[in-house]
Amino acid sequence: MSTTLQTPKRFSRPLLIGFGVAVVIGVALLALSLFLAGLASNTSSPAADAPQTSEGGGVTVKATWLADREAPTFAIVLDTHSVALDGYDLRQLALLRVDGVSAKPDSWDASTGGHHRTGTLTFPSTTNQGNQLITDRSQKVELVISGVGDVPERVLTWER
Repeated sequence: MSTTLQTPKRFSRPLLIGFGVAVVIGVALLALSLFLAGLASNTSSPAADAPQTSEGGGVTVKATWLADREAPTFAIVLDTHSVALDGYDLRQLALLRVDGVSAKPDSWDASTGGHHRTGTLTFPSTTNQGNQLITDRSQKVELVISGVGDVPERVLTWER
């Protein structure tokens, strides 16, 4: 009994080139889809971003953006070991700046707590002129808080 060894067939050069091109196109499409998915997550509402924090004057202010266009709302935490926080009325001390347009809060709903205070700061959805305060084209949203803990102005910023 004799065995014949068969030599492996070689792939033709055009077939190898075609396969290589297909792999490169597949990798490029995968990279493009991952890139576009990253862009989509970056253009989501800043509410999904991490809370913004400002420390100074013995007080830490932490703000989390809760709602987007309909009545922009922020969860606020004021924390200190040395300053009485109950006297701070953020309805009087805060403003929201969106691409240079400012709005004062509609409400500041906060607990009392001495050195640890939490509350909800809500702004109008429209400007005094009736225009939407935050739109799809808004680039920068700034929560400005003045005079808390002897800090003249704290600016907490969300980039869109």
